[in-house]
Amino acid sequence: MQRQAAEILDRLGSGGLIRVLSDTLDTTRLTRLAGSCGLTYPGRRTATQKKERILEDLVSRATSDSTALRSVIRVLRKETSSIHKKFARLSAADRQQRLEDPEFLDSNGNLGRHLFLLASGTDDLDPANVREKLRGRIKTEGSGKAASGKKKKKKKVAAGKTTTEESPEKELARLRKRCQDYEKKVRYLEGQMTKSREAAKALKRDLLERRGELAESRMLVERLRRDVAEQTRSKPGGNGAGVAAPAEQMQELAKTVRSLTRVARNKAGDEKLLHTKLADLSETRTLLSDLQRETAGVRRDRRKDHKIQNQKLDEVLTEFRALRKLVQATVPSRGRARKKGQVPRVGIFVDVQNMYYAARQLKGRLDFDALIQTAVAERRMILAQAFVVESKEIDQSGFIARLEKRGIKVHRKTLTVRTDGSKKGDWDMEMALAILDAAPMLDVVVLVSGDGDFTSLVNRVKAMGPKVEVIGFPRNTAKSLIEAADRFSPLDRNFMIRSEKVPERT
Repeated sequence: MQRQAAEILDRLGSGGLIRVLSDTLDTTRLTRLAGSCGLTYPGRRTATQKKERILEDLVSRATSDSTALRSVIRVLRKETSSIHKKFARLSAADRQQRLEDPEFLDSNGNLGRHLFLLASGTDDLDPANVREKLRGRIKTEGSGKAASGKKKKKKKVAAGKTTTEESPEKELARLRKRCQDYEKKVRYLEGQMTKSREAAKALKRDLLERRGELAESRMLVERLRRDVAEQTRSKPGGNGAGVAAPAEQMQELAKTVRSLTRVARNKAGDEKLLHTKLADLSETRTLLSDLQRETAGVRRDRRKDHKIQNQKLDEVLTEFRALRKLVQATVPSRGRARKKGQVPRVGIFVDVQNMYYAARQLKGRLDFDALIQTAVAERRMILAQAFVVESKEIDQSGFIARLEKRGIKVHRKTLTVRTDGSKKGDWDMEMALAILDAAPMLDVVVLVSGDGDFTSLVNRVKAMGPKVEVIGFPRNTAKSLIEAADRFSPLDRNFMIRSEKVPERT
């Protein structure tokens, strides 16, 4: 069995065996097979690992451990028994045609299963060219996946850079939390190592005491033997009473020897336990050193990220100061150009994402016609801008077209998905810059949002001259934003449309 398993591995190769396992076993059975082969991940469950990592680690274990390899081959034989029976009923021509048909091999994992049948030699159709075609197909697919993986990795790296630029504080907080987790693990392992050292010291003290008792017992035995020998020599022709006394002493001596034997056995058990504890202590020290190295690497990465983020923040602040100087230099001239009694100029800025989730709580969607009419009133609308976050899973082209038809300029941004599965998509910074750019041309800035992060922006715009009005749902609008605005216009059910089903958004 071991020789057959080695031959199968030699025919398949590591890449072929990975493909066979991937096509034959699902995640649950693959996890169970990894456990039977002794594949573990310290501190984590095997079921939480990605299937690709389990496959690579399992094949690596099978390559280096013959017992694990036999277990893998045994499971694969069991899983492919049914397809082997069906394959055996076909004629040689039909088998040849199936093994050369790409559509058949690409469906339901047929490529991996039939590759295992050829490698295990369980069929009478075993031409070298067929096996080479199948293995070449695996290499071609593997190179394609690697290329696509590199593209995805580049996209993820680009998305990660965008996320870092947009929210450096959150990235820094994540790194700090990760470092804290590692520090907790280090403290826990240090505590365990301290306990192990104390236990080892106690065992050593007990062992020394037992050895002392054993030495004393041996001295007592030797003393008793000498006494018996002297009595025997002094009374060579004595009566029965003289012989009985040494016999009693010999019985006592035998009891002492049995007691000492038990003590020696206990000592051997204590020594074995001590060696086990010392081995566990050595493993704990190794794990602790690995964690310390990893923690040091995380700290270095965190310091680098912090430095990069500080540089980016400095660049943003420099740009903002330059923009503020430009705005301050522009405001007086434009303020003087406006004639007295002129109709106020209004600019409307809509945070669509914030309004959508607030309206969804009322089980409806916002009526933008009523919103624009309320925001403009008897004044003159200079501009209207809406900031939309798009998701790849949802088509919002119709919604955006309706906004543009109403004369609203739509700014679009795609929802960013981080590597850990979390999502990021907001227009806070871009909206703030757009409002600051337009403020010198306006008399009234209408902000349609309930996000309290805009409170500082409202105060800044008011200091530049224009009035600021906030429109939002009362229970979803921050109190600080309401207090900072010159006027707050609440939205209610009269601004809702209920005739259409509310679309799901991410």
